[in-house]
Amino acid sequence: MPRWCKVVVWIALSQLPGCASGGGDPARADVSNAAVGMTMSQVISILGEPRKRESYGPTEFLFYTSNYGADVPIAIVDGKVTSIGRAAYDIVVRSKAQPDTTAAASRK
Repeated sequence: MPRWCKVVVWIALSQLPGCASGGGDPARADVSNAAVGMTMSQVISILGEPRKRESYGPTEFLFYTSNYGADVPIAIVDGKVTSIGRAAYDIVVRSKAQPDTTAAASRK
């Protein structure tokens, strides 16, 4: 292969990583930049708009896609981050999915 062909191939290949990272997904962010105690507006200013939102009672979850492609929920209560990750989300969703037996017991 002539030397100039190698140079052209090298230049073309060196541009590929730039193409893959260009544009970016607005809901894909380095979620490790969020911290418990931050306000919701701080989280959004750092990570951008979330991919989706869900509310369960007083808890709102902002969902971001991590650098590894996993959904990471960030719990917001009273405008502040209370937890980051799947564990708190699973607990809140599970508690809301179960019937409220305290109201039935108090009627007896």
